[in-house]
Amino acid sequence: MTTGDADGRTAVRPEIAMSWKRSLLSGLDPGRGFDASPAADLDLSGRLLRAARPVLDEVGVQIAGTELCVLLADPDCRIVARVFDTRAVERRMERLGVLLGSRFGEDRAGTNAIGTPLEVRRGIVINGEEHYLEQFKGLSCYGHPIIHPVTHRVEGILDMTCIAPQVNSLFAPFLQRAAADIERRLLEGARASEQRLVDAFQRVSPQRQVAVTAIGEDILLSNRAALDLLDVADHATLRGLATDLKPDQSRTVQLELASGEVARVRADRIAGTDGGALFLVQPVQRPAAPIRRRTSRTNPPAVERVRAELERLRGTSDALVIYGEPGSGRSTAVRDVAATRIVHCHDATRIAVQGLESWTAGLARSLQRSGEIVAVDHVQLLPESVHPLVSEAIAAADPRILLVSAPEADLAAPVAALVARCPEQLVLPPLRQRGAEFPEIAGALLGEIAPGLRLTATALAALTAAQWPGNLAELRVVLTKAARSCAGNRITLTDLPDRYRTPGRVARLAGRERAERQAIVDALTECGGNKVHAAEQLGISRSTLYARIRALDISV
Repeated sequence: MTTGDADGRTAVRPEIAMSWKRSLLSGLDPGRGFDASPAADLDLSGRLLRAARPVLDEVGVQIAGTELCVLLADPDCRIVARVFDTRAVERRMERLGVLLGSRFGEDRAGTNAIGTPLEVRRGIVINGEEHYLEQFKGLSCYGHPIIHPVTHRVEGILDMTCIAPQVNSLFAPFLQRAAADIERRLLEGARASEQRLVDAFQRVSPQRQVAVTAIGEDILLSNRAALDLLDVADHATLRGLATDLKPDQSRTVQLELASGEVARVRADRIAGTDGGALFLVQPVQRPAAPIRRRTSRTNPPAVERVRAELERLRGTSDALVIYGEPGSGRSTAVRDVAATRIVHCHDATRIAVQGLESWTAGLARSLQRSGEIVAVDHVQLLPESVHPLVSEAIAAADPRILLVSAPEADLAAPVAALVARCPEQLVLPPLRQRGAEFPEIAGALLGEIAPGLRLTATALAALTAAQWPGNLAELRVVLTKAARSCAGNRITLTDLPDRYRTPGRVARLAGRERAERQAIVDALTECGGNKVHAAEQLGISRSTLYARIRALDISV
């Protein structure tokens, strides 16, 4: 509630004042209308609604005759269920934008009993005048977060709303009991989900000639054949295979395993589980001898595909442009394409040191060397005055021209027109876009750095979750440091540098949670780890910051 100060003015509760500040920083205007456009990707069949449906049915009976409404929102503050006392209350709430799929985060709806409880991670009363947007000031609400008993993540928010200047004091205990019932059902559902996955595995696992594995959110089951056949990298590939499947849907594909063996894989998404799936893996041509595990001399399939493309380009004489971010392997690609031929490298970053005239003269001399290769690095930095010289060299085709460039989307129009003259191109994707190949890439690099070492599943999951702005060059540095730190033949999570120990489940966070996590990490970094200053910068309380640090697995 608000209280009066010494000179008669109304003082706002600190948590409301902080919420108003966050709403203001989000660019909201109190007098403007609320955008009630429903989300297009609303999930009305998830575990939150399954757990909440019986509770909401009971709530609907209990609020009869009260002219109240109860709303359930998901972790992105989108309304996924509504319970109204009367049709008149429903019509009034809908005129205010309370629709299925409407987003009520503070960044869109200001201070309210859905977005604000998510920010503070506790129940909170929002009386009429405490709403940030004018259109909601005729409503009073109590909102309470639904927190998973095991993961401690916010699974949703319950909101009870009345058309009155203040809420009834009974709102809080009533809604707290309902939220606790949903949390209990979530826990029971998680246990039931794991049991369904175990049951599905046990039905088929005795098949000795078939590798059977079941993968859930926090469970991995394998029979003996799967233990012999599958590697850590294969588990990551299988998990990705089941991502797009609907409950009870099956998919059969042919995959190359980390060992290099080709296998036929059937993936069955198990209904009633949190993304759990059962996999039956059969080698297309199973050898009689035991499967030979990959060694440092055996390249994984992803690496082999890149090598095959480089082999093809090595056999041509056409000009080639290699696109990629720094550290993505552009220089290595130049060496691979050149093979044993002499390469004259000219880096455009050296123009500032040598002077344009001297640098251009050196390039012109190299272009007189027939039968050799001339590589121009950082071509995006070339002054336009040098473009005609390079363009003529591309057309002449002798010596062969290799242009090393930033990603095509980052090029200015004149440079894009220049590199477009090259008949051949090789695009090296950034490491963060190669999630499916990451286990193979990391394994291949580790094999070069320290043959015989391997990454544990948790270490591999943490590395996969990183953003890798430095790409392959950064990964090589991290693996080299980890190889020096590990005591045995396995690199564990604790062997990784601190900033790369992000739990693997962060990779599966929703977009909003991932953005929130990054914002907190950035604030802590800018404030030198000082949580008080970071909380002030983010516009949240210290208790909220501590709670979000724990919920989002942020290392401090």
